[in-house]
Amino acid sequence: MRFLKQVVAPFLSLGLLFSIISCEKDDPAVQESPIFTLFGETAIQIDTVEQAADTWDYGFAFSPLKSGSIAQLGMKLPVSGSFKVTLWDLNGTTPVALVSQNLSAQAAHQSITQDITGVQVEKGKKYGISILANTFYRITKTDGSAFTYPKTIGNILVEGFHESVNTTSLASFPSETNDTRLAPCVDVIFIAD
Repeated sequence: MRFLKQVVAPFLSLGLLFSIISCEKDDPAVQESPIFTLFGETAIQIDTVEQAADTWDYGFAFSPLKSGSIAQLGMKLPVSGSFKVTLWDLNGTTPVALVSQNLSAQAAHQSITQDITGVQVEKGKKYGISILANTFYRITKTDGSAFTYPKTIGNILVEGFHESVNTTSLASFPSETNDTRLAPCVDVIFIAD
């Protein structure tokens, strides 16, 4: 019997060790919200436009530095209301809408996110996020200098700010870029694989 305990005990210890290791939880998925971090840029001034004369399509082109998924779309505006947010594939000759959602804020200056069915995005591919709105926060540098792109924020490479007046009320990804001001009012929640 003593021989049996000496032979079996090490195997039981190994089995217990493997059970403990396999029960350890994986690290929780890190949710990255890259565009909203631009509100924290240094030496900026923010002009709040509650109602512009025109409706604009505006947003950002970006590329993931790792493959992953977009789990949510987000917005933050200086008014309450419902606005169309669109995630774009920018890899072809014309932008292709991947997901378009109306997001609603019950109060001004409120950050809103809405779950979407996880959209897989590939490392190094180009995507866009835009909002169709007549309201925004306009951010400029206090010294009048330009914002520099590309800008790495976590696992996202922000490639530039895009804007254009929209007279159709149909969402489109704007082709015009602007590096002297930006409006970080729309965002994605990215989870790297």
